[in-house]
Amino acid sequence: MSVTPGYRLVSLTPDRASEMLAVNTWAFTGDMRPEDLEAYASEIPFSRTRAFEIEDPSHGDVGTLAGVAASYTYRMRVPGASLVPVAGLTWVGVHPGHRRRGLLRAMMGDHLADARARGEVASALYAAETGIYQRFGYGLAARQVDVRAPRGASLRPVAGSDALRVRIEDASLERHGGAIATIQRRLDRPGTPTLDHEEALRARFADPLAHRRGSERMRVALVEEAGGEPVAYAFFRREGRWDDDGNPGGTVHTWSFGAAGPAAAHRLWSVLLDLDLMGTVKAGPLALDDPLLWLLEDPRSARARVRDNIWLRIVDVPAALTAREYLCPVDAVIQVTDPLFHDNAGPWRITSRDGEGHVEAAPGEEPDLVIGVQELSAAYLGGVSLAALAGAGLIEERTPGAVHALAAAFESTSAPVCNLFF
Repeated sequence: MSVTPGYRLVSLTPDRASEMLAVNTWAFTGDMRPEDLEAYASEIPFSRTRAFEIEDPSHGDVGTLAGVAASYTYRMRVPGASLVPVAGLTWVGVHPGHRRRGLLRAMMGDHLADARARGEVASALYAAETGIYQRFGYGLAARQVDVRAPRGASLRPVAGSDALRVRIEDASLERHGGAIATIQRRLDRPGTPTLDHEEALRARFADPLAHRRGSERMRVALVEEAGGEPVAYAFFRREGRWDDDGNPGGTVHTWSFGAAGPAAAHRLWSVLLDLDLMGTVKAGPLALDDPLLWLLEDPRSARARVRDNIWLRIVDVPAALTAREYLCPVDAVIQVTDPLFHDNAGPWRITSRDGEGHVEAAPGEEPDLVIGVQELSAAYLGGVSLAALAGAGLIEERTPGAVHALAAAFESTSAPVCNLFF
């Protein structure tokens, strides 16, 4: 679908933040409080923000924005703990008065082409509507667990936890940004992004009033070793509540955390689960095998909900597949189908020895497996088995046993999750 004539694609600068945010209030509903404008604007990565601007007065006021999109610059962990460059797509929205004119498709094409040009192997996003981005090849690469636990939930002991100290403070980019970026770099779970880029780090500390929803301003719990080395953090808010008899029963809300090691995880949660005047702790996003799920002495005391986490779209097949680890030796040819990037199509021969993979073009060879880029992207972080996708009829096996061999090789020793919402 081509773009309806009368629009032009432009790059946005910070002086147009209010215009961009206005489009998003139309796209996602709601009003923007004037006092929140600065906070929301601080989240926008203007080095990578694009928009469609009206050129034809028959579509509206010339120069008005009709659609917007932006992306963060990340490096993301993949199985084997290597870091790969990934674009974090965000702030995507089209004004309802300009739908069905090809603007979203054009912005997505522009975003994915830009990611390739920057040497990024994939694009990742959180989907407001899951059906939209599957049209562009995004696969569900990670699920998350959200846990609701009672205050005082007991944890099994972990050696070294008591030696760690905890600071609980108002969250501040100046005071805590460096420590949180350091912790993010130490995390080796697939799907974890680093915060090396200034715009991505700054966005973590935006605290618009609209996000509080009756709770307090953003706080941070920072766990440190005796020498001051940061090893864990969590952003959180407390929402105070008292019943009719005056008994406290507030809620702790966490939405982003990381811990470099079991002792750090234990110390972090032992504090968050025992804050005064609280009755409930809402913890997330957790991976499907997060340590907290195993530390709880009474797993039934916590209520867990599983939902989708990040969606991934590979834009450079050989680079992406070469970067990750393979858990067992494999030698197979896969035929990838990709309607947007025909040079991803292959066939590609994947070989691995001692965990290290090698991918090369295999022109003329018969594939052992035929797979779409959406399914390959879903399996990339090890969060979904190729065997499961084949069992759903989404992968074609040409050589008997190929699915089993590749599924075993593509597994990850830890479940993927992205611990930062963007």
